[in-house]
Amino acid sequence: MATAEGLHSRAEGREVADGGGPESDAGGPAATSRQVLLRLLRPYRTSLVAVFALQIVSSLAGLAPLIAVVELGRVLLAPGPVDHGAAWLAVWLGVGGLLLRVVLAAASGGIAHLVDGRLQLSLRRLLAQRLGKVPLGWYSHRSSGEINGVVQGDVDQLHHLIAHAPVEATSAVVVPLASLGYLAWVDWRLTLVALVPVLLGLALQRRQACEVPPPAGGGV
Repeated sequence: MATAEGLHSRAEGREVADGGGPESDAGGPAATSRQVLLRLLRPYRTSLVAVFALQIVSSLAGLAPLIAVVELGRVLLAPGPVDHGAAWLAVWLGVGGLLLRVVLAAASGGIAHLVDGRLQLSLRRLLAQRLGKVPLGWYSHRSSGEINGVVQGDVDQLHHLIAHAPVEATSAVVVPLASLGYLAWVDWRLTLVALVPVLLGLALQRRQACEVPPPAGGGV
């Protein structure tokens, strides 16, 4: 978020503040970082929706091998003769889920990196166009490192936000929820037991965060 806001302010607002560049298109209060980010990502909404959808299915498919092991154990430990058909079905479902997870995860990550590459290219072109329109006197007050930081460094910082964060965040949410759902379907009492360490950990983390003293001298 901070990177998007920084790009917006440094590329569009500094020229106006210094009185040496083109006027900003914004006609009102400065946009928040979230609004800036959403505006930058608006042309790629369809691709990002595909990233989230593929990663959701991939995360669910990744649980298939674990569930297959559970179901295979039920078949093998059931009284009476072993149901070979059910055993092999569990095996193949686990293998199929694993392969599906690999394919969909690769597709999701590939699309996310493609969006990241296109966004960075468009931002650098926009910044280069704006920098080409400012008067020469504007450059006399700035070092080449500062300008390079806007065109290269700030844009590069968007890589993890666009190419990795959607995939990782989706997986971090879907996998625990799906696991708890399956566990609740198997035995709701086990679900409650499994939630106890999580709740205790969250409570301890919150308590420790409250006990941390504020930094000396106050915040910036």
